[in-house]
Amino acid sequence: MTERLKINYSLSIDNAFGGKQEDLDEFRKFLFDMSHGKSIVVSELEEAGVSNDDFIRDKFRQVMELDEDYSKKEFRRAFQKHKLDVFAIIEESIEDKLVSGWGDDPFFQAFVESRNLGLGDKNEFTVADNSLLSVSKFAGNHHDIIRQKVGPSKAFSVDTSWYTIKVYADYESYMAGRIDFTSLIDKLYRSVEKYRKDALYAAFMSADTYLPTDLVKEMQIIDTNKDKIIELAEEVSTATGCPVAFVGTKVALSKLQALTPTGLWSETMKNEKYNSGMLGKFEGYDLITIPRVNEFGTRKEITDNKKIMIIPVDPDFKPIKHVSENDGTMYEFGMSGEKMDMTIENEYHFKEGIAVVINQLYAEIKIQDA
Repeated sequence: MTERLKINYSLSIDNAFGGKQEDLDEFRKFLFDMSHGKSIVVSELEEAGVSNDDFIRDKFRQVMELDEDYSKKEFRRAFQKHKLDVFAIIEESIEDKLVSGWGDDPFFQAFVESRNLGLGDKNEFTVADNSLLSVSKFAGNHHDIIRQKVGPSKAFSVDTSWYTIKVYADYESYMAGRIDFTSLIDKLYRSVEKYRKDALYAAFMSADTYLPTDLVKEMQIIDTNKDKIIELAEEVSTATGCPVAFVGTKVALSKLQALTPTGLWSETMKNEKYNSGMLGKFEGYDLITIPRVNEFGTRKEITDNKKIMIIPVDPDFKPIKHVSENDGTMYEFGMSGEKMDMTIENEYHFKEGIAVVINQLYAEIKIQDA
């Protein structure tokens, strides 16, 4: 027996997918794959000479209850009537991408604990009673960091705030029904993803305020200091009982890589460097790159190219706490032609919070110039 739609969707969505949950799920997967740039060949579409984009637009046409030969006026009226149905599908597709995105990044796999309160998770974290315990909260949309102390072994929650991402589309494209839905989903997703990553990286790199001074070493990254770097890594590993990784920007980590003469590189290392621009290890330790982050609205870098952190890699040590408080919501402005520049503005609203909690010893190298 075919499973009916799980969520109380509108009648138009129900009709467009024949009331079949499996068909709606398949369409959402289709949108997901397309917005990830995957080349999809569906035999039925290929035989009919229908492109993937045309198939997607046609399915949304069915959701809007439009005939195949609709006019601009009919499209405008149908979109106004059914845009919440269209956005319901798009919102879920963006959420699908956001959830999957965490698992693709080694930095997030190693250091991020994420909770989605829309799925029933609780905005509460408890950390062990270790020697370091501080919280750096990401505040507002300007990469401002608020630091505070938290009592050991106490539960705490992460403050959340509303954020809005805007993208624009051409009015005539909308009116003609030539909306590139996969591009729209991808733009919104990438905007939210960039905000999240920038916030996470900025907060993470600011979390060294409470480090013991003996674990912060200022030195040049030169061959004569190589043993000191390894000794510092082993000190952290011994103190925490965990393997460690070197974490920093690409510029900072490249200085570590320079300590290994290229004449000693294996073919695998050469291929890795050629393909990714970075080696994955230094003297057996993992290297994890933090991308460059600019100050909000500027080209001024706020990540630090003279800082390398030596972090314990422990499944129970997830210093970055991320909370998504509700499912994102889409809004549209300008469909009625009221905007002077004749564009359509799509807004994606979401509410979340980010905190960095340090309850584990780690070390830091502050790179001195030669």
